Amino acid sequence: MLRYVVFALCLATPALAQDVMDQGTAKGHLFGTRGATVSVQPHGFLSDADVATLQAMPQVATLKYYGALAVAPDLGLQAETSTGAFNYHSIDAARQAAMAGCNAKRRSGSPCVVVADILPRRYQAGRPLTLSQDASEAVNGRQFRRTGRDAALAISPSSGAWGLRDGGAAALASCAANGATDCQLVVTR
Repeated sequence: MLRYVVFALCLATPALAQDVMDQGTAKGHLFGTRGATVSVQPHGFLSDADVATLQAMPQVATLKYYGALAVAPDLGLQAETSTGAFNYHSIDAARQAAMAGCNAKRRSGSPCVVVADILPRRYQAGRPLTLSQDASEAVNGRQFRRTGRDAALAISPSSGAWGLRDGGAAALASCAANGATDCQLVVTR
């Protein structure tokens, strides 16, 4: 019963963040999927070693865009409260998720701040469609073509969840099955 309620909520949610576009148009707006870059946000509490650590993150770990790292200023970069959120559909959603996770772990002191953004290579703000690295790869690659004649991609703008299925209703249900309640169609064949 809960699955049907979540599905109904997803169908009732209007497409607020991004319009539905065909695959060809979507491909023209998406960034490449071969890696990501780190943009460090300067804060007075970050030491030179902290900045170097943040800048070296792509060499140490495979980070997927859009992502963010939030830190409690009073505790520093190496604290257990530091929280990352990766593979979201926008930088704003990744920042919100990272800060929410960090603030949930914080017991006192100053609220968390974002110290690094994980962005696609050659990132430019303002594109009409942004997708996580994995969802971008699905739209750009064979996965979308192989999904079916009525292939459709639904995303959760707030959680990074997504679903690719043959038909819009099936894509929305697949997205909702990942626990999202704000799924919307963004790409169709």
